[in-house]
Amino acid sequence: MQTLIRTACKKHAWLLISTITTVIALKVLALAPPLLLGKVIDALNSQTPTALNPLLLLTVAITLAGCIQAAINPLQIYFLSKLVQQVVMDASIDWMAQLMRKEFQQFNTWRIGHFIKSVERGITAHEQLLTFFITTGLPLCLEFIIVGLAFYYMGGAGIFLAMTGMAILYLFAAHRIIKWRRKHIDAVNEQEDELSALLFSTLNTGKSIKLESAEHTATQPLNHAFRQYAKAAVTVASSGGFLSAAKILFVSLSTGGLLGWGVIDQLSGEPSISVGQLVAVFAIAGSFLLNISALTEGYRVLDQFLADQRRLRNLLSLPDFDDDSRQADITSQNESTLVLQPCTVSVNNAVQLNISQTMTFYQGQSVAITGPSGAGKSTLLETLAGLNASVRAHVSIDEVQLCDLNAQTHLQVLRYCPQSPQFLEGSFAKSVLFGMDLSPDLHLAIKRLNLEDIVSLRKLTENASNISGGEAKRLSLLRLINRPGRFNLFDEPSASIEPKLAAPVWDLLFDTFATRGLICVTHDVDHLYRFDRVIVMQNGAIIEDGSWQELVDTVAIKLLLTDLQMVEE
Repeated sequence: MQTLIRTACKKHAWLLISTITTVIALKVLALAPPLLLGKVIDALNSQTPTALNPLLLLTVAITLAGCIQAAINPLQIYFLSKLVQQVVMDASIDWMAQLMRKEFQQFNTWRIGHFIKSVERGITAHEQLLTFFITTGLPLCLEFIIVGLAFYYMGGAGIFLAMTGMAILYLFAAHRIIKWRRKHIDAVNEQEDELSALLFSTLNTGKSIKLESAEHTATQPLNHAFRQYAKAAVTVASSGGFLSAAKILFVSLSTGGLLGWGVIDQLSGEPSISVGQLVAVFAIAGSFLLNISALTEGYRVLDQFLADQRRLRNLLSLPDFDDDSRQADITSQNESTLVLQPCTVSVNNAVQLNISQTMTFYQGQSVAITGPSGAGKSTLLETLAGLNASVRAHVSIDEVQLCDLNAQTHLQVLRYCPQSPQFLEGSFAKSVLFGMDLSPDLHLAIKRLNLEDIVSLRKLTENASNISGGEAKRLSLLRLINRPGRFNLFDEPSASIEPKLAAPVWDLLFDTFATRGLICVTHDVDHLYRFDRVIVMQNGAIIEDGSWQELVDTVAIKLLLTDLQMVEE
């Protein structure tokens, strides 16, 4: 919150000044009608006859004050909303940039529905905080000063201090009630986040659920979440009744006390204020009391977002991939080497990979990693790519550990294409290349992959649902072809691609990365002969490592061929 306020002061100073100016103007103008009305009443009650013209001037002044208020009010709302939205917009852009910098593993562990809800509500929470400060807190502070001066001017300083004391007691009681409600608010937030996650998961699987006619069974967890959320929401709404009771009690006691003071003062024989001033005081105080009540209402709403604010801050505090501790660079222009030291890699609390000896990969060498499903091939590839922070210190390129290598160089020299293609929505440049410039060689690659029509004519829809799996796979290969690194790692580059197009894909990869490191996880045994080196894995361990000619007659390869044949059958 302090950061948002500092941003408002530094980057949007003119908006802040304009906002404060219009707030002060409206608060001062709000005092004019009751004060002028008091003068009219006193003039009418006066024993001395009052001329018509002064009363008409006072009436015109009251009307004019209202007209000026009507003119300034839209301007104030414009400045308030613009200031809040500008600050929140800048902060939201920065927060999303920070989230995109997080470690790669975080993107695998986040439940997307839950995560999106947390981010959205976190941004809304900061918006509510800033709105509360600018539209409620700051104006009330200014109003307190202005109203206090008005009461002092009319001789009601004592009653203003008494009202202030009552307001402090009310605010303290409201704070205690809101603090007590907080656990129920947290329960509602948890239920809402869980509901969002289940809703996303259920709708995302909706097509398969309908195909199995399993709507009733599959939606039971979602329906249970609806019921739990409704129960928690009722508890929160019910607890809000205590706040309403406290507000009614505060307004009733304050106005009753104020009216009693005025009646006693008028009946004392020597009143300290006139009847007109009493009316003005009552009108001004009534508005002031209502604004204090609005303060607690704003605080109540605000408290509901504090948990969301904390959750977003926790997400933003997760470790970054491109943190400042990674400063090393690679200056060597010679043929690079990629080295993996012995290590154990765990994924989801289960051992997925156990490397017992040092592995070295050379630029210009093509390497295939194969083995049965679940053997740990993708885990090994992600480890080599440096996506797993826990074992990054075990991987080095040109004798520089990846944990020391700056993030930009890391992602330039080690290029990785995951098994599952992912795209943004839109044109080829936006959806596939994410806005990166096209290299001169990319057009030829597009032609060789038979993707000209998709690239030039088609815009990808959400989740690339308007193209086939094979087309999506071929499109994803273009990212590394467009910007190759010293080592280029592909996870199942020929998966989902029909057999007649598999050979052109492999031809293109070997032609493109002939002088660069090419490391591919693949089940495509028919093309293993192309590689300089084949690594065979089983149960998270490497059981064979050599050229295809050396391994083709080994037991491991024969078993692999048998397993793949059984899967195909």
